Amino acid sequence: MSNNVIVTAAVHPFLLETLEQKGFEICYEPTISYDELHLKIADAVGLIVTTRLQIDAKIIDNANSLKWIGRLGSGMELIDTALAEAKGILCVSSPEGNCTAVGEHSLGLLLNLMHRIHSAYGEIKMGQWIRDDNRGDELTGKKVGIIGFGHTGAAFAKVLTGFDVEILAHDIYPRALGWQQFPHVKMVQLETIQQEAEVISLHLPLTPLTKHFANTHFFEQLKQQPYFLSTCRGGVTSTQAMLEALQNQQIRGAGLDVLENERLDSYSHAERNNLEALMALPNFILTPHIAGYSQEAYFKMSKILLKKLGLI
Repeated sequence: MSNNVIVTAAVHPFLLETLEQKGFEICYEPTISYDELHLKIADAVGLIVTTRLQIDAKIIDNANSLKWIGRLGSGMELIDTALAEAKGILCVSSPEGNCTAVGEHSLGLLLNLMHRIHSAYGEIKMGQWIRDDNRGDELTGKKVGIIGFGHTGAAFAKVLTGFDVEILAHDIYPRALGWQQFPHVKMVQLETIQQEAEVISLHLPLTPLTKHFANTHFFEQLKQQPYFLSTCRGGVTSTQAMLEALQNQQIRGAGLDVLENERLDSYSHAERNNLEALMALPNFILTPHIAGYSQEAYFKMSKILLKKLGLI
């Protein structure tokens, strides 16, 4: 009987070493394509994935020996978990492993925007030393709205505690994480955040319910011209709507770690125009989906995943 585990992404050596110690044969394929995985999955007992490949019915139906799927990080939207579980395949993820990194990265994006750090540095590189027009905004004393209060939303709330801010949080499952352990967080309706928050940060999974959650209507409801952040999934935010919100001054600035389409070489003319228009704005900053990519998270995600699989 096969004891093969397919690893479809670059992982911390601890994960590979532990799997080998447990007697698994590792097929380490960090650049494997969907079609290649479909062919190789037939005799695999385990599968390690990130966000690169869709693990859909075609893959799962061909996985005749599969016992478990391990997702490094958070978000199971690319995995047909219902079908997998119906076939007796255990599906686990490790959002606890990188939530601290995401929380810190969100804070970094916010402070960068509020204090004009990135845009001012860009001016200096152009030979300009501008002070008055780069007068920043203090985070201390602001109302911060967190939409999606799971592991990463809670981690962002934790790193905000030293700033004397009022935290408003909204989640359709408000008790899923036991939010009572965060006495400094006030759970509210979405409308309250839209009316009162001076900073809004999205921490939502990508589902049919959250696709383009931040759309034209969402931005039109904002009353405080807040700073807008997203470190969750690109599809949660409409790029076009966010660009228009910046142009119409419905938001004061935007800091993203994700895009709707992160394959820049595949962009249509319209997608390229939107991205170039965003990057030309001094109150926009973008990082390449690295919020949960810290050195520490790299190890912790593997360790937590192995624990959930019962391998350590």
